Amino acid sequence: MIESAVDRVIKLVQTGIWEGRFKSGDKLPSEAELCSLAGVSRGPVREAMKVLSATGIVEIRRGDGTYLANDGSESMIDSMVLRFQKSSWSLADLAEFRGDIEHIIVTNIIDKATDEEIDGLAVKNSMLRQAVENNLSLDAQVAMDLEFHRAMSSITHNVLETILYDKILDFCFHDVGRMYNESTFLGIVSYELHEEIIAALRKRDKEAAIKAIDMAMDNHILTPDELSERYRRS
Repeated sequence: MIESAVDRVIKLVQTGIWEGRFKSGDKLPSEAELCSLAGVSRGPVREAMKVLSATGIVEIRRGDGTYLANDGSESMIDSMVLRFQKSSWSLADLAEFRGDIEHIIVTNIIDKATDEEIDGLAVKNSMLRQAVENNLSLDAQVAMDLEFHRAMSSITHNVLETILYDKILDFCFHDVGRMYNESTFLGIVSYELHEEIIAALRKRDKEAAIKAIDMAMDNHILTPDELSERYRRS
């Protein structure tokens, strides 16, 4: 697929954000500078700025220039998630995608997180167990389940990973809710898998952590009968 001149400018700005060259509140290069950097004329630059402004990534200030919005990185991720929502995907695609992200997350936790931060995951997981044992609403149980995964991303010490996965988990709420609705024992199974992840992280055992994550993601693509067979529960 041939990249248009407008797309080239948008990609230039997005790359600058990801690489940290453009930070929230920064003034972007002038129109002439963007033309030179992207190798395009003024027309595509202006159109690209309109697109980025419409998605909340940049703020155009008349007579002053164009600035990266204070939540520019998050706005860009919002736009990305919106594209996910509009695209055609399967439950297998979603499970694979989440698994790939969590592989990166546990690797960063093992490399960067403190023992105390990993211990904090157990507190989040205990909230899931309490929600299940106290028979709270399915929405509450799902929220506690996803809160554990949010807590994992928060101790990677990578701001963009944390923001991205937080948005992805919002997107996954209905899928996880479907699973909880179809399988009455899923809450406790999720709690037990989380315990396996925590144990692996405490040992700094990447292979064991990824194995537990893969088991959890596989649950998303199994039927209720297959889940019952896997865990010998009804």
